This record gives sequence, structure tokens and C-alpha cells, in this order.
Amino acid sequence: MTTTTSTIRNRKDGVKSRVLISEKLQIENKTLFLDLKENDGGRFFQIAELSNDRRSTVVIPASGLTEFLDSLKRVIAGELGS
Repeated sequence: MTTTTSTIRNRKDGVKSRVLISEKLQIENKTLFLDLKENDGGRFFQIAELSNDRRSTVVIPASGLTEFLDSLKRVIAGELGS
């Protein structure tokens, strides 16, 4: 786990965000970046996937993290229960 206070600029709209916590995972041919960030709009969780030189990103506002985690746990429990 890496903790940083560096400021980065969002390439699309120029909004500055700060990385609070970042983790990098390598799973099969995918690299996943799990980042807790904040900007003037508040904190958010960003999941970025790099696979075959393509990058996809999902952003979840901090207000939805508990619901997201609960749903993820149900999906994992269902998969393991099969």
C-alpha cells in the first residue's frame, strides 16, 4: 500500500485531485489500480484497469462505498457458494 499527498490533474476536465491511498494489483493479464482520492467535490474511490494497453475506470463516491462493499461481498459469497 502506498500513501501519497501528491496532487494530480484529471486529463479530461482539468480538475485537481489528491491521491490519499493507492494499491496496485496484478491479476492474470490485468493491472488494477485501487485509489482513494479527494478533490473539491469530496472523496471518491477509483478503480482503474489496464489490460492490453487499454484503460477503463470506475469512480464511486465515498457516500456509496459501504453499499458498494456490501454488494461486492454478496457477489463473492454467491460465487463461493456455487
